[in-house]
Amino acid sequence: MTRYVADHLRLPDDQASAVRQHYWQRYGATLLGLVRHHGVDPGDFLSKTHPGPELPEFVRRVQGERRRLEQLRGERWLLTNAPQHYACHVLELIGLKHMFARIITIETMRLCGRLCPKPSALIMRHVIKCSGRAPSQIIFVDDHSENLRTAHRIGIQTARIWASPTASARARHSGRPLSIRRPSYVQLQVNSLALLVRHQHRLSRK
Repeated sequence: MTRYVADHLRLPDDQASAVRQHYWQRYGATLLGLVRHHGVDPGDFLSKTHPGPELPEFVRRVQGERRRLEQLRGERWLLTNAPQHYACHVLELIGLKHMFARIITIETMRLCGRLCPKPSALIMRHVIKCSGRAPSQIIFVDDHSENLRTAHRIGIQTARIWASPTASARARHSGRPLSIRRPSYVQLQVNSLALLVRHQHRLSRK
């Protein structure tokens, strides 16, 4: 992704990395900043910044994850800012593609003619409407603070996996250690899927 920003904006790698991080923090997705401020084509960005044939080198299957997902109550939906080809490929590699009743990827997050990926409240409200459920009947699991904050504001129950590999990597790269304190917009905080399963009863079933 940094390479893409560097090539398209003609920046050195360190400046490109700063731009990528800035747009991710400001908009929740680097792509939004590139589209809004630099006219980048979303399809071109998504196809060139997500690995294809080489993806198996970076993905590993975790034993027991399928069983743990099956133990989560309710219907499971996946809401991801990744493109469809990438998300489905990852799920196939880890053996979890058929564990979700619905997979919503960034290409389908268009409302009113514009792209609205997480943490957009518009897309979350749209997902609620599609589910046919009240916000309080939905549990949103994520590791991104802005995504969780938005979900909480519109009445969705929230669970944070605060020490996931993604969150840990971001913390290492930023030089800021992860905060263990549970923020007010998170009802349940765990550091693994196994603990989410074990403590899911703590989230009210309304």
